[in-house]
Amino acid sequence: MARLELGRLGVAFAGPVVLASGPVGFGLELASVGDMGRLGALTTKTITRLPRAGNPAPRLADAPAGTLNSVGLTNPGLEAFRERILPKLQDLGTRIIVSFAAADEEEAGWIAQELGRTEGIDALELNLSCPNVEGTRPALEAGMTFRWVRACTDQTLPLLAKLSPDSQDIVGVAEAALRGGAAGLTVGNTIQGTRIDWNTGLPVFARVFGGLSGPALLPVALAKVFALRAALPGVPIVGTGGVTSLGAMLEMAMAGADLVGVGTGAMVDPDLPWRLTAELETWLVGREIARYETIISCAHRGGLAVVHGT
Repeated sequence: MARLELGRLGVAFAGPVVLASGPVGFGLELASVGDMGRLGALTTKTITRLPRAGNPAPRLADAPAGTLNSVGLTNPGLEAFRERILPKLQDLGTRIIVSFAAADEEEAGWIAQELGRTEGIDALELNLSCPNVEGTRPALEAGMTFRWVRACTDQTLPLLAKLSPDSQDIVGVAEAALRGGAAGLTVGNTIQGTRIDWNTGLPVFARVFGGLSGPALLPVALAKVFALRAALPGVPIVGTGGVTSLGAMLEMAMAGADLVGVGTGAMVDPDLPWRLTAELETWLVGREIARYETIISCAHRGGLAVVHGT
C-alpha cells in the first residue's frame, strides 16, 4: 500500500484528489457514486451573499478538447447554503472547502467572517477569477488581489486565493495574495473564451465570453502551477485545470500541486475522482514509491530519479 494522506493548510487530507468548485455543484449528487471519505476534499460551488440566478441560457458550449461555460455563479446564497446544504455536506465524511465570491472587497470580508464562524468548514476559497460574470476579476491585478484577500483573512479558517490562468503576472498576483494573508493558492480557474454560432453570426453566449475548461486547459494550468512552485517553494497549491486522467494528475503533482482539483472531468465521468485515487495508489505501488507526497514538485528536483533516490 502507498500512503496518499497529506497535511496542508493545517488540515489532514485523506488523499490529493479534490472536487473542484463548479462543475459538480455542491457534490451531493456524487455521494451515491463513491465514498467521499476517500477523497481529499470537496470544494463547494461558489456562493455569494445573496442568491444569484446566473446568466441566460445557453450556458454551455462545446470547444475543441473541452467545454465553455457561462453559468454566472448561480447559487442559493449564503443563508440558504448554511441552513440547507452545509448540514448535508457535513455528513459526507470529507473535508469541506467553501468557495465564495463577492461584489467588492468589503462584501467579501463580510462573507468570510460569516463563514469563519460557521461550524463544519475546513477552509475557504476566495474566487477572485470567474471569467463569466460582470465586473473586474481581482486576480488579474496584484494590488486588487492584496486588498480583497486582506479583507478576508481576519477570521480563523485558512484561506485559498483562487487565481486566474489568464493573468499575465500570476507570480506577482500570488505574492500579493500571500502578503494579504492567504494560506495557499488554487491555480486556477477557467480561461476566457468564446464561440460564434456560424448559423446566425452571433456569439453563442448572451455575455459573449465564457470560461474554457476540460483537457484543453491542462497545458496552461501546468505552466502556471510550475511557475508558482518555482517561485514559491513552500506555499500550498491546489492545481486545477484539465485533469481527466491519471497521467494529467501526475503531471499536476509533479509540476508542484499538493492537491489536485478535478472539475469538468467529474461532470463528464462522475466516477473519475475515485478511479484516479485508486489508479494513483496502484501507480505508486508499482514504482515502489511509498508516499504520494514524495512526487510533489519532483519536476523541480530532478524528476523521479530523485524520488527513487530518497
